Amino acid sequence: MKTQLSILAAVVFTAAGSSTRSRAQDTSGSSVLTPAIADKFTPVEISHVKLSGLLGKHVDLVPNRLIKGQRDAYLKVFEHLNDTNSWRAEHIGKWLETACNTMTYRHDAQLRSTVDGVVERLIQLQQPDGWLGSYGPEYRFHKYDWAANVDRKYVPFYDGPFYDVWCHYLTMGGLIRYHETTGDARALTAAKRIADLLIATFGPGKQDLMLINHDHGFGPAVAIWPVSKLYLLTGERRYLEFCRYVASQYGRKGKVPIVMNNSVDGRYPFPDWAHIKHCEFELCLAGLAQVYRGTGDPEFFATGQNIYDGYFAPLNDVISLRGFKTPPADGRVPDTYYGFLETCDIVPMLRWFVEMARITGDSQYLDVLEWNLYNALLSRDLPDGSVWPGVDVPQTNIFHCCYSMLVVGLSYIPNWAYFTTTNGIRVNLYESSVLSSRVADVPVRLEQTTEYPLDGTVKLKIKPERPATFDLSLRIPKWCQRARALVNGERVEGALPVPGTFFKINRQWKTGNTVELVLEMPGHAVRRECAKNAGQRVTTLERGPLLLAATAKLNPGVKLETINPVIATDGTIRLEAMVKPKAVNANASHFRADATTAADSPINGKPNIEAFFLTPYAYSGVSDKPMPPPKEGVFNVYSEDGVGGAVRVEFPVRVNVSAMK
Repeated sequence: MKTQLSILAAVVFTAAGSSTRSRAQDTSGSSVLTPAIADKFTPVEISHVKLSGLLGKHVDLVPNRLIKGQRDAYLKVFEHLNDTNSWRAEHIGKWLETACNTMTYRHDAQLRSTVDGVVERLIQLQQPDGWLGSYGPEYRFHKYDWAANVDRKYVPFYDGPFYDVWCHYLTMGGLIRYHETTGDARALTAAKRIADLLIATFGPGKQDLMLINHDHGFGPAVAIWPVSKLYLLTGERRYLEFCRYVASQYGRKGKVPIVMNNSVDGRYPFPDWAHIKHCEFELCLAGLAQVYRGTGDPEFFATGQNIYDGYFAPLNDVISLRGFKTPPADGRVPDTYYGFLETCDIVPMLRWFVEMARITGDSQYLDVLEWNLYNALLSRDLPDGSVWPGVDVPQTNIFHCCYSMLVVGLSYIPNWAYFTTTNGIRVNLYESSVLSSRVADVPVRLEQTTEYPLDGTVKLKIKPERPATFDLSLRIPKWCQRARALVNGERVEGALPVPGTFFKINRQWKTGNTVELVLEMPGHAVRRECAKNAGQRVTTLERGPLLLAATAKLNPGVKLETINPVIATDGTIRLEAMVKPKAVNANASHFRADATTAADSPINGKPNIEAFFLTPYAYSGVSDKPMPPPKEGVFNVYSEDGVGGAVRVEFPVRVNVSAMK
């Protein structure tokens, strides 16, 4: 039986290695650019995946945040045009992205009808000049004299259209996603009209985009993200030229500190005065990647690669869920604008990692995608339906920026579970799931069963419509030092799985073929630099892709600040699962570990070993109190575990783990 294909009006890609730019027609009649840089692998269409494990559990809760009252409230701000400095209009674009992904994933005709109505209403509300926002006439970005207000100091709220252009970017993103999902040409036209108003307003001889002082110019600089999408969808030159104009503004003193580079030369990517606001920063980086895919211009790729190598790669070794911290080794990485990691920062970061992975084929970006999915993103999705922004208290306020951004990220998870290549399928996320795809024009159904991330055994059933030869590639996470793969119960001949790469199995596949992948999951300690003191180092305790936390709830009567985990010389820790692993019940899982305490008196010269218990950080608890001041050795995204105890994830490095990587 042939796999049903969705009607996505997506970018058409050339064969791998092609550098020819051409145009084709999509189902809506718009001109589609064939990018100069073909994907090494392409995320699968959301409609072709169904998740049923831990990630699927979170994805299945997304519709609860797409309720009628929320939709109506987001539209209402476009009907009463009296804003002067608000970001209220940003939410409808994020709602649209989420709803488009969700209706496609669930094959939900009723939600589709609702989304159709929202887009129709936005088209009705759009002004003749293309403007589509919530501001009063004199405060609209294209009517405001930005040069006359250049001396205004930055404060979060001032009397001017501070967020008007930013809100238009997100509305464009929602309209574009609707077009990609349905093929609707009117939505694409509405997005183009917004972009054309931007082009008519800003640029050489016009208004200066960087005078919009939204987070040191990062807010207006995000224009490159939606406008580069329009270039990929239409091939119309004016959108590319506007992207080049925006990129030419990067690096201006006191503004966007992205230094454009013509080559991957290892230079440090930021000036000394840099301030980083991550949500806007990562949307800019995604835009640079999209321009590179469309043009092949090496400057756009080299810039993103240098930023990753010089900033994100070091941060991956010192990252705190409380915020991106300055690696102390050389002092060159600037501190972030905020001391915490907002939910709004997590989602664009994940999307940029996917962009870099599809360009390069390098799984290092997918390793950090996985780590941040399980430990950052899922930690913000609270069981009562509220969102933990990482800033203050849990939010049910639908106009909180993090409330509407969380579900954007959750709704894209099915898109990131599997990738396709010109000759195969790549399994990225290990999750009980079903994929319906096509390889070499043969419909293929892939069924995955696993209790990952609590257990490292993954079983796959491959069901092509007819025998077909193709690659099945399995991501071997960087944290997994030993893995083995079996096909139909027998070891795969040839090279062994290597951490941080894809393990490729090429053969003729027939219905009934099975693959078993076993990823060994010992507990391990990861040494990290302390964010506060360059001379102090700490460890985090992890198992597979999960960061573990010690909580007062699981350790009654134990002083968490005195715990010293027992870590072997090879960096492993002995963990005993106290609950039979079921991925969907990860919130109830916990592990026994051994520790000494600072208060212990040695017995016969040996430390007194006691048990303590750890749980996945994402489910370790949340306080309804404002985030307290940072405490050494304590993560403060989750400040308490519900019983008044601090959640601890950082421990001092002991002498016997000096050989740890």
